[in-house]
Amino acid sequence: MSNGKIIDLYLDAEWYLNRRLFLIGYSHDHKNCKQIFGSKLTKKNFRRILKRVIGSILCYGPDIGMLEKFFGFRFRKKFRCVNLMKVFKDFIKIGNFKLKHLGEGLGIKRKVMKYKTSVGKIGKTSLEKEGASYNQEDVIGRTLEYGQYK
Repeated sequence: MSNGKIIDLYLDAEWYLNRRLFLIGYSHDHKNCKQIFGSKLTKKNFRRILKRVIGSILCYGPDIGMLEKFFGFRFRKKFRCVNLMKVFKDFIKIGNFKLKHLGEGLGIKRKVMKYKTSVGKIGKTSLEKEGASYNQEDVIGRTLEYGQYK
């Protein structure tokens, strides 16, 4: 399965205000973002994503807990899961740990800005479309940030 190379997984989940998950973005290679959503957002497909991991599962914020609750299994028992927000807070001395500010500090620019600020104001279809674009930027941006501090 592996040629000795550590394979990490970066996850970023998006959910509605009622905390119902609608999208998971992920990357195994720190370059390409893949997403599962709609009818593909199943426990079986999520487990398939986890199969390649022989390193750490990384996220930023509460995503691990949200994913465990949504899929009904505790993968923290099998994998080393890292909340990068906590790591950055412990080791990087900056005042604001919002992803937007962290990315700006590292020179990572966003194309989609209004998604997180207007989540309660936009309709479900727009939320899912903008959420998918925002999620993709999160996955690639966060893996780049993690790579700079690794």
